[in-house]
Amino acid sequence: MFRALGGGLLTFAIVWALVLGWWQSNDHEPSKSDLALYLAALPLALIGGYWLFRVFVEHLKAPPSVAMPSVAATLDDDPLSSTKAKTAAAERSFTHCLIDAFVVAAPGTSADDLLSAVDAGKRPEPSFRVTDENGFPVFLAEVSELDVDDARERLEAASESMRQVAEYSGVVRALALLERLLDVAREPVERILQQDKDGISLRVLWMIPADWPPSCHAVLRSWLQLNHWPALGEGKLEIALQAAVNEVDAMRLLDEAVLRVNRGSTGKELTLLLGAASNVDELTVSNWAAANSLFSAQHQQRKIPGEGAAALLLASRATVEHLGLSDVVVISRASIGTRDKSLDAGGRIGGKLIEQLVAGLLDALALESSRVKTVIFDSDHRSNHIAEAMEGVGQDFEHLEPVKDCLATGTVHGALQPIGSLLALACARSKVLLTEAPALCVSNQHELDRAVVLVMPFASQVDTKSSPT
Repeated sequence: MFRALGGGLLTFAIVWALVLGWWQSNDHEPSKSDLALYLAALPLALIGGYWLFRVFVEHLKAPPSVAMPSVAATLDDDPLSSTKAKTAAAERSFTHCLIDAFVVAAPGTSADDLLSAVDAGKRPEPSFRVTDENGFPVFLAEVSELDVDDARERLEAASESMRQVAEYSGVVRALALLERLLDVAREPVERILQQDKDGISLRVLWMIPADWPPSCHAVLRSWLQLNHWPALGEGKLEIALQAAVNEVDAMRLLDEAVLRVNRGSTGKELTLLLGAASNVDELTVSNWAAANSLFSAQHQQRKIPGEGAAALLLASRATVEHLGLSDVVVISRASIGTRDKSLDAGGRIGGKLIEQLVAGLLDALALESSRVKTVIFDSDHRSNHIAEAMEGVGQDFEHLEPVKDCLATGTVHGALQPIGSLLALACARSKVLLTEAPALCVSNQHELDRAVVLVMPFASQVDTKSSPT
């Protein structure tokens, strides 16, 4: 306080000395306003400006204020023990039952056909139906004996809206593949629906390629119900369409299905996750060629177009045990991540992300890596994808034989986004049923997105509570 008072008096003294000396040297006779302005207002302004500047500097030097947490928050300062964290940790171990899987692709009409083709080292062959700009056959993984003309005629005869859908060649081929798939899948689904006396319902989750016209979604929903489940009335059938860009989007939808059945669901519901895609029409092939992503003899590290359809039939554990269903496996939630750079960006190819996703999944389920007997990838022939996949599972799975136990399904059915991961999961289910041991399903077909799902043998949960004595 004394320092401030002394500084103020010193300021007045200096200002008065300067002003009075100036007036005296000029023989100036000050008026009352001059006295008030120069001898009172000026020193006060200098003192006030100094203190304002000092307060501003002190404000800049002061650390930012931190809001104090509420009393409820301070009761538990460990975030890992919070209710939200505990719930998230518990949800990481959620599982779902995969009771059947259906596949249509170039190698055949079952997961066993795909696995046999992988074991035999089969690869897509050149097609004389589609040629490149130089007239050479394009390598395609197309389904044989697919009557596309008949499918188009039936679509055009269905309604005016479906006639507009039939204008897209890739969509027509995909719907023809889907019809072939549902001809096989419909019977087992209906058998389960009829077997349950309490009235189980069916939820169809149809994954639509993102490049399909959004305007046709409502038409496709009606087409699916009228042509394949016309007898299921309201309350017994729900059809949801979801656009998907790549294979990991399919894994996300599967993850949502696992969460749905474990988050307070009644369990009286079958879920059919299905999708169909065709990349072998001339328009798609020409677009891939223009984007420098089409496989050729000169560019073998590019994609081979494929086509196919897949469906996974899911049910709760309670439904499986109530109906006594067989050939059931258990799937985990999807562990999903994104690479920091594309595999096509050059440089060293690392599998660190896949390794982290696998380790986190095994830890959440308390499963030793030595128990896993098979790893299924949805990747194709491209060496950078294979190298990433093998490095990602190399250290913790040294007991596996790379050629025999680590299989890449995309090598036989080509690039099949966004449903390639569904075909890989169908193959993983077949391997689990064969080996009676867990299998990993890894999706690394996309340039950046990665996902891992664990497929395990089904074991009935027996009531181990002791009876009263």
